[in-house]
Amino acid sequence: MAPLPTIMNSLHGRRAPLRPQFHACMKPALLILLAGWLPAWGGSYLVVIDPGHGGNHDAGSQAGRTLSGSNNATTPAGLQEKDLTLELSLEIRKQLAALASAHRGTRIDCVLTRTGDSNPDFAQRAAICAAAKPAPAAIVSIHFNASTRHDCLGTLALIPHQSTNPNYQADRTLATGLIQATHGAVVRFVAGSLAREPIPDNHLHVGSGANFFYQLSRHPSLKGVPKCLLEVEFIDRGEVDRQLLQHRRETFPVLARAIAAYLYETCGPD
Repeated sequence: MAPLPTIMNSLHGRRAPLRPQFHACMKPALLILLAGWLPAWGGSYLVVIDPGHGGNHDAGSQAGRTLSGSNNATTPAGLQEKDLTLELSLEIRKQLAALASAHRGTRIDCVLTRTGDSNPDFAQRAAICAAAKPAPAAIVSIHFNASTRHDCLGTLALIPHQSTNPNYQADRTLATGLIQATHGAVVRFVAGSLAREPIPDNHLHVGSGANFFYQLSRHPSLKGVPKCLLEVEFIDRGEVDRQLLQHRRETFPVLARAIAAYLYETCGPD
């Protein structure tokens, strides 16, 4: 994801207000809203996880709304966002498989838009989502964040803007639940982390929005599928690097279990 100044570069350096943390009492309401678009308990379900960025070169073009940057955020120690998104996405897939194997009668598969250090452009990533069978119950693009002033902490998510998004409420519900679940894991390691509200994407690309969302919208079969871009944490902060990322063998399974459990639970019984 493009670096954020306090919250976003494109907000022209103005500090966005800190958002209140979400509470566990919100969860039943979130699941009720999600029940309208998620499949019933039992059977086979699928989610698509998109590890953001990748490779050594940008892919696609902005003119074609396919441009995917190879990497954006970098930690003080030199870790790259593209590698962290892939590592966490692979762990999410592993944790989803573990949850499915522990619950007889239900299967939940996880498709990744990349499994190595490659950078499919956004048309290719959207095509992978559209080709997935059965149709995805959710599409989540995994990213890490950065700010120009290096003064931000928190988990947030981007969703397509309401003015161009008939599926806005379902997208916002998915994003809110994932923020809550991810933040609950992150804050165990980064005490100052915040849970922020979902942000619409109309600040990107001079108001045209995220290229990934645009390409997804071109596939009729995906128009009702909830989707969001999850920004796990700001990795340009020293404490995030030291406390969360330098111990990824211990911390990433915790994050992945939280994300996987939320995705799995939304496909399960109340």
